[in-house]
Amino acid sequence: MTRRTTLILVCGVVCVAWAGCGQRTATVAGKVTFQGKPVVWGSITLRASDGTIHQIGLNPDGTYRLDGVPVGPAQVGVSSPDPKPSARAGRGGDDRVPTPQGPPPGSWFALPAKYFEPATSGLTIQVGGASADVDLK
Repeated sequence: MTRRTTLILVCGVVCVAWAGCGQRTATVAGKVTFQGKPVVWGSITLRASDGTIHQIGLNPDGTYRLDGVPVGPAQVGVSSPDPKPSARAGRGGDDRVPTPQGPPPGSWFALPAKYFEPATSGLTIQVGGASADVDLK
């Protein structure tokens, strides 16, 4: 091989290897519970390992699914504001509340405020791991 052919081959291998080093992402899906009961109203927020924020509303059974979250550890926050319109009226509502109709009557319960923000909840999950269930104690 000539020196030029060798240089082109080495550059090609480096480019292919470098392209494979980009940020990997994964789908995160799980169920949020508090003391064994599903959190039926609100949203889940993940602060990914690269610092990006990913948020989605919870389904009425406490499940969620987020696509495109960077692989690695992520801090978790769960917000479940009072769904009664009168409780939100003075604050202008909560733009993180997923659906305007609210949870079934009698199914909502308040969560401790420490869980609202990923920085204060003390909760983490491994994105790209087997399960992304979140059980608030």
